[in-house]
Amino acid sequence: MKRFNIAVVGCGNVSRMHFDAYSAHPERIQVVAACDPDGEHLSEAQRKYGVAQGFASLEEMIRRAEWEVAVVCTPTPVRRQVVETLAAAGKHIFVEKPFADAYQDAQHMVDTCSRAGVKLAVNQNFRYHYAFEKARTLVAQGEIGRVVSIVHQDLMFRQDTGWRTQAKRHALAVMGVHWLDGFRWLLNDVATSLVCETRSSAAVQCVGETEAAVQVNFKQGVLASYAESFSSPLARTETVVLGETGALVLTYHGLRLFDLKDRSQPRIEWENPYRGSHKPEATFTGLNLLLTAIEEGNEPANSGRDNLQTIALLDGAYRSADEQRTVILSEGVLA
Repeated sequence: MKRFNIAVVGCGNVSRMHFDAYSAHPERIQVVAACDPDGEHLSEAQRKYGVAQGFASLEEMIRRAEWEVAVVCTPTPVRRQVVETLAAAGKHIFVEKPFADAYQDAQHMVDTCSRAGVKLAVNQNFRYHYAFEKARTLVAQGEIGRVVSIVHQDLMFRQDTGWRTQAKRHALAVMGVHWLDGFRWLLNDVATSLVCETRSSAAVQCVGETEAAVQVNFKQGVLASYAESFSSPLARTETVVLGETGALVLTYHGLRLFDLKDRSQPRIEWENPYRGSHKPEATFTGLNLLLTAIEEGNEPANSGRDNLQTIALLDGAYRSADEQRTVILSEGVLA
């Protein structure tokens, strides 16, 4: 197994999950450099995680350090420029989610990396941290028959700090990107249309929305209904996948499968090995998909091109809320 030299771009809050993930796999990954214009963030990353080389700018890190793959943990608004710089330098790229705020930016980054001949992947770690991957397998095996609908709720009280509180897009960009990606992943299907409403609560200090309700129609006839709240005194996250012969109930802890013929107890109970404190391991899994694709010369399942469908749902939801209309998608993407 090849060991890759990795550089981290951006040493803010989300980078800690990446550093924790990679330090557990020295046989596969060595973080040799990091960059951040904030000297305090950079110094903390070097001190805590033993990163040998630190730089104030991406351009300096490209010139002076030897590495193959960039892990991009910058705020979303500057990501397009960062990806363009990395692609021009011939670096493969693993990007934090959301991949982009706007679908056009996501498409531009995919096209830029394709022209440069570098691979691009996105850290949709909830495919594993949550029970979506297991649900995908059970649905594909026909364990609950034809899926009819998905009902999901994600309720919490969440007060962010820093740049996120000033972003116009908030709750859906922070958490909705996980759930929208998860729905299409477990169904292995493409969305055809969606409608969304958003609201803001004074209980949370932020510029963007704190509440959202989304309905997504998929090509094979599934309707996914999703409610998000960052201002709830109740904490509850649950996904119910309803099929013609049974149902799946997904939580952070795992998954249960119920049959219509015997509803008294679950036929399958599965505990998610990526739950809780194992969240960084789900991030390593995402990066390792990219590293394996580099070795084998193919596209990872979490490629930037695949993630265009997720960003189409996220951007489409905001368009729907802003313009008070149903948004139509063509083969899962925006026109």
